[in-house]
Amino acid sequence: MTKMISYKVTLRVRDDIGVIARITTRLRKFRVSIRSIDVEPLDKAERFFDIHLTVKTDKKNIAIIMKKVECLIPVLEAKFWKI
Repeated sequence: MTKMISYKVTLRVRDDIGVIARITTRLRKFRVSIRSIDVEPLDKAERFFDIHLTVKTDKKNIAIIMKKVECLIPVLEAKFWKI
């Protein structure tokens, strides 16, 4: 059995319809399990948000996965660290 590794992920996104759906679909393609999700507005107009995720994956190439997520149109920045 492959060992699952947990990560904290913060995605800075522009407000757009379906942004969370696009992100979760991309993570699903890489078999990443979302354990928790929290959304934090960054400005009063709520044009930009930080999405905080706790994820688990057996993939060792999390940097490549985050680059693929960062390529999505509304995602401005992706940061992650192992927990």
